[in-house]
Amino acid sequence: MNIKEEYSEESYLVTHEVGPNQTGIRLDAFLKTRYRKRSREALKRAIESGSIDVQRFQSPHLTTGRLKPSLQLITGDQVLVLSERKPEPPVNFDYKIIFEDENFFIIDKPANLPVHPAGRYFFNTLLVHLRTQGHKTPLKAEREYFLVHRIDKETSGVLVLAKNREICADVVAQFADRKTEKKYLAIVQGKTPESFNVDLAIIRDSNSKIILKMTTANTGKGGMPAFTEFKRLEVAGDFSLVECRPKTGRQHQIRVHLNAIGHPIVGDKLYGRSDEESYKFWEKKYLTPEAEAKLLLPRHALHAASIKFMHPLSGEKVEFSSSLPDDLRLFLASKKSP
Repeated sequence: MNIKEEYSEESYLVTHEVGPNQTGIRLDAFLKTRYRKRSREALKRAIESGSIDVQRFQSPHLTTGRLKPSLQLITGDQVLVLSERKPEPPVNFDYKIIFEDENFFIIDKPANLPVHPAGRYFFNTLLVHLRTQGHKTPLKAEREYFLVHRIDKETSGVLVLAKNREICADVVAQFADRKTEKKYLAIVQGKTPESFNVDLAIIRDSNSKIILKMTTANTGKGGMPAFTEFKRLEVAGDFSLVECRPKTGRQHQIRVHLNAIGHPIVGDKLYGRSDEESYKFWEKKYLTPEAEAKLLLPRHALHAASIKFMHPLSGEKVEFSSSLPDDLRLFLASKKSP
């Protein structure tokens, strides 16, 4: 059986390449390094069932013979693993590549697109979509992209991916040293001051049933220092468009800070509403019609507008930006007085 002929929408093919230091490793031992949660017995059954194959093109006289768990692999072998593809919630793959070279992928990410596999999302994520060239090719385990920073599934805007670990580590260090500049745009409830700063430490909310939820706390109680600069750009009825410049990088920092001062982000399902309502969405994926109507938008109105950092190789400052997307722009327009 040719394993590639079995590839379909109900299954997916992952290819793993045997590296230069792995010659002589047994097939089952190699698979165990890639699938740590699978038992040796389960991997053996997968080999015997035909859902695993080895392709060897290095030389015509080097053949694999009948596939056994004890097969010794050599550098350059490709190990193909066929797995069942499970249904996933729909997402928005309408992302744009702002810039690409041998070091970086700079993406303009739409809302409703998870960045990396987690929970119910695997194929319907940005990283896997890039690695499979838009689901057109098998998933190559060695084709990697490294996240320089993270933005939530519902947040739109600029996302920086590095193509190797060293480049990624350099830019991550710039974030840690506060040498980068990030700017977000958010639509919030109420009319904010023209400019204001929030200097409130952030900690995991131990009173919430939602693991991801954060809250403010003083540093004496374990809160991590967090500082954000804000500037009001526009008022539309009972809403404000604000520019947000986080000086630290805590989880949900902008959302927590805006909620803490009484101006939660429009459409935020986690902050600015009761914990019970939030729990129904995050854990049970359900909102009452009343709660959904309160959101006003199907996603939270937060957009990563620009990012500036030092290019690790050239030493020059580079900046990438993304304009306010249509859904947020139209929401603002709809709230302005005629």
